[in-house]
Amino acid sequence: MMVALARRMPHPEPPTDRYLARLRMELPAPTLSRRLLGGVPRRVRVTDRSLPLESGPRPARVYEPWPRSDDTPLPLVVNFHGGGFVFGNLGQTDWLCGQVASRVGAVVVSVSYRLAPEFPAPIPYQDCRAATDWVLDHAEELGGDVNRATVMGASAGGNLAALVALAHRDRCRQDPTRVPLASQVLIYPATDLTLSSPSVVELSEAPILTRAIMDWFGRRYLPQGLPDSLPGDDPWVSPLFADHTDVAPALIIAAGQDPLRDDAFRYGEALDAAGVPNRVVLYPDAIHGFISMPRLAPEASLAAVEIAETLRAQSTA
Repeated sequence: MMVALARRMPHPEPPTDRYLARLRMELPAPTLSRRLLGGVPRRVRVTDRSLPLESGPRPARVYEPWPRSDDTPLPLVVNFHGGGFVFGNLGQTDWLCGQVASRVGAVVVSVSYRLAPEFPAPIPYQDCRAATDWVLDHAEELGGDVNRATVMGASAGGNLAALVALAHRDRCRQDPTRVPLASQVLIYPATDLTLSSPSVVELSEAPILTRAIMDWFGRRYLPQGLPDSLPGDDPWVSPLFADHTDVAPALIIAAGQDPLRDDAFRYGEALDAAGVPNRVVLYPDAIHGFISMPRLAPEASLAAVEIAETLRAQSTA
C-alpha cells in the first residue's frame, strides 16, 4: 500500500497547501496505515509537550520506561523524524522511539521542526539544533543523563541528526564546560544533497524513494535563485562536506535497495578519515523507510535491536 502511494509521486508542482496539510497530518491510531507504522510498547509512557524555543514553541513527544524504579537519570536520546524536509510528524517514529525507550531504558525526546517549502534550509536544522540544546539543558528535568546523550534520525532526520552532532561538537569547542554527545544514530541518512552518490543513479526507480521524488524534495528544501539560497554542497545542508574531526561516534544504518545507500557508506568513510569511531550496518534487501514499517519489514526489528544494543553498550562503558 505504501509503495503504491509512493508511485503516485512526484507530488503536485507546486504543492498546494491542502496537499501538504494532508501529508503532514498524524494518522489516528485505529487506521490500518497507523497500525503498519507500529505502536509503543506497553511499559513505555508517552507524554506530549511543547518546547519553548526562541523561534517559538515546538511540539515534542517524550518516551520513557514506566514505571521508573527510581530517580536515577537514564540515557537520553533526541530524535528527528524523516519526510524529505517537507512532511512527516511525531507519530511516524512512535514505534522506533518506543523500542529505544523500552530496550535501552532511555528517555527519548522526539522533536518536530518547521518544514519546507514554507521554511526551507537551514530552518529545519536550526530548529533541531535549538531543540537539542533545550533538551540537553533540561536533561535533569526530563529524567535523562546529559553525559549519555545521543541524537538519532532517519532519512531527512538522519541528515538533521548529523548536522546537530556537528554543531554540538562546535559548541563544545567554544565552551569546554559543555558535555559532548555520546553518539549519533543515523538511519539511511541523506548526507549529500547534491545527489552524487552512485546508488542514486543505480536505484533511481527504487520503491518508496525515487530520483524524481528526491528532486521534488530538493526543490522545496533548497529553492534556488533567492538571496539566501543554500547550495546542496553547503556543509550545513550536506554533512558529508563538513569537518568531522571530534564529532560523536556513529552507528549508521543503510538499506540495500535505497538510493541513499551509498550516502551512508560515504559518510562512514568520511568519519573514518577523521578518526571518528563508526559502524555502518547494511540490510541488503531493505528499502528506504523500512524502520517506519515494522509490520511489513522484518529488518525494522533487527535494526531496533542493533540500535538498542549499541546504545546500551555505550551507556555502560
